[in-house]
Amino acid sequence: MLGLLTFVGCSSESVQGQNKVADGADSGAGGTFDGAAAGLSTGGMTLGGGSAGASSTGGTATGGTSEHGGSANQDPGGNGGSAGAVSAGASGASGASVGTAGVTNSGGAGGSSGSSGGASAPDCNGVTGQPIITVGPTGANFQTVQAALNSLSKTNTTPTQIRIAPATYKEKLSIQIPNITLCGATGKASSTILTFGDNANTSNGNGGTLGTTGGASTTLSSNDVSVENITFANSTPLGGSQAVALLVTGNQVQFNHCRFLSFQDTLYVRKAKQYFRDCYVEGTVDFIFGDATAVFDNCTVHSVGGGTAATAPNTDQSVPYGLVFLGGQLTAVASIKAGSVALGRNWGAYGAAAFLNTTLGAHISPVGWQPMGSNTLATARFSEYRTVGPGASASALAARASQSKQLTAEQAATYTLDKIFGSWRPSFSQ
Repeated sequence: MLGLLTFVGCSSESVQGQNKVADGADSGAGGTFDGAAAGLSTGGMTLGGGSAGASSTGGTATGGTSEHGGSANQDPGGNGGSAGAVSAGASGASGASVGTAGVTNSGGAGGSSGSSGGASAPDCNGVTGQPIITVGPTGANFQTVQAALNSLSKTNTTPTQIRIAPATYKEKLSIQIPNITLCGATGKASSTILTFGDNANTSNGNGGTLGTTGGASTTLSSNDVSVENITFANSTPLGGSQAVALLVTGNQVQFNHCRFLSFQDTLYVRKAKQYFRDCYVEGTVDFIFGDATAVFDNCTVHSVGGGTAATAPNTDQSVPYGLVFLGGQLTAVASIKAGSVALGRNWGAYGAAAFLNTTLGAHISPVGWQPMGSNTLATARFSEYRTVGPGASASALAARASQSKQLTAEQAATYTLDKIFGSWRPSFSQ
């Protein structure tokens, strides 16, 4: 299939005894799924992108010009965010503090928050010297993403670009090719959509159901994969069971300017190390969940219906970092009751989640954290550092679950990408 390449410039999940069931709240733990109407999200399950004005030009940080910028209050639409959401760049000089005024960490000098600061890496569309496969409705090598993937070996060692033209691709995707970049057009994440409609209750054809894992629209299991300017969606309607938009089990996988859309269980991160930069994730119940070590750098986490918690980590006891949010913001549609959504609940007994310099909307509950099922918060590892916003008011922080932790500056200084990921440094962070 090398003739197609162009050279430029040359079942329901049960983990640690906790079953995630499709009851709207994922388990018998407290909290209810209030069945808010579909379509509440700006550009959500309509799969058409953010509302007008939701994307912005980005801001300028003292630590260098950031083309990422902060995210607007809704969907960043694939690029930029509102100026002023970027840190003043003081986060990295001493390595002892995270961000400034607890806003976010992008654009800093690369301090304890883990962000590298300075100018961002080139967009994938500007990369040369690699084989390029094109996907699009017309005039491309392939009309489907899966066909393009199938043209490559599962033992691929050559960094290869798969450039995907804006369109909606209704495919149940299995990505098993290493050393590739899935590259959407610059600024076109909201109109470059990979979607399917399976969910946990979908029949498997053998008298059973697909379960959480099998119902995923896209499964990414290969290592060393980069994804940029793409939307992953699951078209299952609100209340239609667990409906994963993306299940990622590959190691050293990174995302930039990507969007993840569903309701319950939107983004399932498993087993390995993953990095998300300037991304947007929306859902209702536990919509970022799993046992991966995953960093969300300057991302927007948007609740589009009532749900128990935004996250559900299932971190193994031996793994020091679980879901880590550096800067960014947690937002919600106006219909969600104030103080009704927890930051997280521990799907696994030792689930770990940390929010550093994150802006929390009024929908975040004062207690902050909840146990799931028979698990106890006594074994969970839930923490915050300099969170701000209505969900992190002085009274809210004073009411946080006693088993959670407010990190000291010294403790927060350990949340660097070097500490979290070891030898892997995602290129999207540089």
